[in-house]
Amino acid sequence: MKRSTGFVLCLMLVAAAALAAETPNLSGTWKENLEKSTKSNVTSYVNKIETSGDTMKLTTTTNGPRGERTFTRSYVIGKETTSKMPDGDDVTTSANWEGNALVIVSTIKEPNGAVQSKETWTVSADGKTLTKQRHSHGPRGDRDETFVLERQ
Repeated sequence: MKRSTGFVLCLMLVAAAALAAETPNLSGTWKENLEKSTKSNVTSYVNKIETSGDTMKLTTTTNGPRGERTFTRSYVIGKETTSKMPDGDDVTTSANWEGNALVIVSTIKEPNGAVQSKETWTVSADGKTLTKQRHSHGPRGDRDETFVLERQ
C-alpha cells in the first residue's frame, strides 16, 4: 500500500510541475491601458498576437504623433530572426521563455547607430493583463518603458 501511495504522490508532483512550467497563452488582442503604462506618446496601442507552436506573429497598431501605424513582426521562440522595421531599419531579434516570462532581445540598426532593447513579457495569474517591461539603450541614451495591456 505504501508503495502505490508513493507512486501516486510522485505522479501528482510531476503533473503539478508540468502545469507550473506551462507558458502563458499570449494569443488574442491586447489593448494598452494608458493610465497604468509609462509610455505616453500614443493615444492608442493594440497588439494582436497569434501563436502556433514556437512561432508568434505580433501585429501592432498605434495612434500617436505620426498618425495611425500598423506593423507586423514574427518571432520563432528559441531562434534568432532578422526583419525590417516599418521605417526600413534592420532588426535582429531573439525570443526565449525564461520560466513564465517571454524575454525578447532586439538590436535595431539605425543610420546613427544601433539600439538594443530587452523586453520582458509577463501575464497575470488570471490571464487578463499582459505587462511588457522594456529597457532600451542606444545613441539617444537609455530608456525604460512599461506597457500594461488588457486582453480584449
